[in-house]
Amino acid sequence: MSVSFIGAGNIAQQLAPALKSLGYSIQEIVNRNVVSGKQLAKKTGAAYVKDISKTKEAGIIIIAVKDDVIPEIVKQLPPFKDSLVIHTSGATGISVLKKKFRNCGVLWQIQTIKARTKVDFRTVPLVIEASNPASKKKLSQLANRISGKVYSLNSRQRRVLHLGAVWVNNFPNHLYYLSESLLKKHRLPYELLGPLILSTAENGIKDPKASQTGPAMRNDKKTMREHLKLLPGKNFRTLYKLLSKSILDSNRKP
Repeated sequence: MSVSFIGAGNIAQQLAPALKSLGYSIQEIVNRNVVSGKQLAKKTGAAYVKDISKTKEAGIIIIAVKDDVIPEIVKQLPPFKDSLVIHTSGATGISVLKKKFRNCGVLWQIQTIKARTKVDFRTVPLVIEASNPASKKKLSQLANRISGKVYSLNSRQRRVLHLGAVWVNNFPNHLYYLSESLLKKHRLPYELLGPLILSTAENGIKDPKASQTGPAMRNDKKTMREHLKLLPGKNFRTLYKLLSKSILDSNRKP
C-alpha cells in the first residue's frame, strides 16, 4: 500500500522509515521546508512535493504536523475520495478531517517522538479513531503492523488521555529541569538522582498513590520550611507549595 506524508518533522522522520521497513511504499513527502522534505524523501525513496495542493491520491495520507497547523493543511489538500486521510495528534478531534474527507482517521502514538532518537514502535501504544468501518479496518491493519498495542478511542477519550500524558510526561520533565538547575547552582551532580528517577517511575506505574513519600506526605512542616529557604526565586517556592499542598490534600481524602 502507498503512504504519503504531509510534514517532515519528528513524527514523519520516525514513522516514514518505520513504514518503509514494513514494506509500505512511501509515495510522497509533502513539506514546505525543501531541505528537510528532500532529506526524508531521499531516505524513504519517495517523491518530494513542496506545494500541498499538489498532493496526489495515495492509499493512506498521514498529516504529521503541529496541532495548530492541521486545519490549514486540510484546507489546502485536494478533496480526496479514495485516500484514507489521517492525522497524528492526540489533542485534535477527528472532526477537523470529517469536514472534508469521507475516509479519515487518527493515529496517535503515546510516546514523545524526537527525530534523532530511534523509536521502537512495536512497544509504543497506538490510539486510533476512524470515520467509518472501512476506514477503521484499513487503519487498524496499519496500526497493528506497527505496534502490538493498539486501542480504539473516540476524540474525547483521546483528549483526556492526552491530558494524562501531559501530567506524566511534560510536567515531570520540567521538574527534572528545575531540579537539575537547582543542583547545578550548588555545584552538585544531577546524575546522583538518576536511580531515584527510574525507581519513582517504576513505582508510579504500579500504584502512584501508595508510592507517594516525602515531607508533604508526612506533613513535615519543618523540613518544608527549610526547603523553601533553599529555593531560588518566587516561582520555585510557589510551585513547591502548590505541589506539597496537593500531595497533602490527596493524602487526606479517603
